[in-house]
Amino acid sequence: MLNAGRVALVIALSLVLPARAYARDPRSAPPPGVYGELDASSMLMFGLMPVTGIGVSSALALRWLDASLWLEARAFKALGRNDGAILGETTGAGAGATSLCRHREAVFLCYVVQIGAIRLSAVDDLRPAESSTPWFVTSGARGGAEWRVSRHLQVRGFLELHLVLLRPLLRVSTFAQDQTSRVAAIAGVGLTLPVSLR
Repeated sequence: MLNAGRVALVIALSLVLPARAYARDPRSAPPPGVYGELDASSMLMFGLMPVTGIGVSSALALRWLDASLWLEARAFKALGRNDGAILGETTGAGAGATSLCRHREAVFLCYVVQIGAIRLSAVDDLRPAESSTPWFVTSGARGGAEWRVSRHLQVRGFLELHLVLLRPLLRVSTFAQDQTSRVAAIAGVGLTLPVSLR
């Protein structure tokens, strides 16, 4: 008859030993010292446009020990139409973002600043006034986790929460309409490749 304690010990060892071996496997370890990272992500965005948007991004990062600096280009497209838009609507947006991140094992937390512009489309024959501004500025935080698939590939998921410091405005004649809310959220998943700088 099998001893329950021995069975539990065998099961625990079978789970722990492969994980420790994987952690010590040089193929799963990041490059030593300072190195770069290339990232491509798909995103779902809320709040930067009157309707939900989907987007893609490409990023370049400089990483050293438990810190990283990211430079990122983003493009968004509206998933639907804003039926409540009187003057016009937003069809898409583009932005550049920079972030400073702290990493602890598989978890990371970042401070993010984002600057961009939305594409404004006025209805019918109405023309936006010169005082209309498509620009927006946001500041917020990003949190997420990354899973290293191999030495040359890792998958990461993240969630960002932003305060919109500068809101784009569509102005036609004497009427004006804000194109974003005061808060925004972005969720994404991406692939990251480490790049040696030597």
